[in-house]
Amino acid sequence: MSHIAKPAPTGLLILLAVLQAGCLLESDSIKVVGECGPRDLTPECCLKENPDQWERCTGSTEMAEAVKEAEAAGRTPSLTTKLIAAGVAVAVALQPQINSAESRGTELAADLLAKVEKAIVQCVRKADREVNDYHFKGKSPTWEICQEVKVGEQTTWAAYLGLFKHEQSWPCLQKALDKLLPKDRYLLRPRFRLNEQTGKWEYLNENEVRQIVTEQGWKGLKGTIEPDIILMDEKGFIVHLYDLKFPCPETNPAVWRWYKNEPWEGRNQGALYKEALQLRVTPKLVSPRLGVEPKNMK
Repeated sequence: MSHIAKPAPTGLLILLAVLQAGCLLESDSIKVVGECGPRDLTPECCLKENPDQWERCTGSTEMAEAVKEAEAAGRTPSLTTKLIAAGVAVAVALQPQINSAESRGTELAADLLAKVEKAIVQCVRKADREVNDYHFKGKSPTWEICQEVKVGEQTTWAAYLGLFKHEQSWPCLQKALDKLLPKDRYLLRPRFRLNEQTGKWEYLNENEVRQIVTEQGWKGLKGTIEPDIILMDEKGFIVHLYDLKFPCPETNPAVWRWYKNEPWEGRNQGALYKEALQLRVTPKLVSPRLGVEPKNMK
């Protein structure tokens, strides 16, 4: 079954801008080489100037892992797959602090937290609606469609749409959270790594992540964790954590995934987040249909 996308709405960013420029072709054999054009996005321009060095041009670990699996299976990732990894950078001055027995953060006031969570849900639903409008004329994909392998890709529609909707959420989230919180009181997609020498988890800033990927490739980030949203108090202590989920079909429950590979094989994603960052409160899932959900970590 084929799915024809209608003209993109104005609000779609990142991938849609590239699609409108005619740069994401449904073909795995195309390699873009050349000079950057005036309508090129930063990752697209980077890939044009540095063909096959997409690790340096993008920033999504989940997409990188999908591409790596495709390569291991003898398949060549398409340019669409490569460019979908482009993310939204958020500059922060406050270094996230991981809680400890001696020092713990102060949670947000209940009224402010309610406003923040409402804004997050609105952005998630907006992204879900816009992407469904773009691909399916406003309808939600059926279970059968979700299981199909997308034409020109080595991934199902469920996986592709989940990544697409994540990317569509970031600009909305940044704009909404900037209105409610100081810019240094939240982070989108922060990355943390367990320091094997100290046994403690530590935050990796964007420059550190970029350096690791440049020097070691994506394998250098093995074992790191990357929640979607963290909220911090005035001292930088992490007090709330959220992960966005876009179930396909929408009637599926939003659930924490279980790690399939070392070093966290068999561990629950939400439980690992809570343990690693020593959170006092339970990490929460956010999905279009059910909104914010506390989940049992057991």
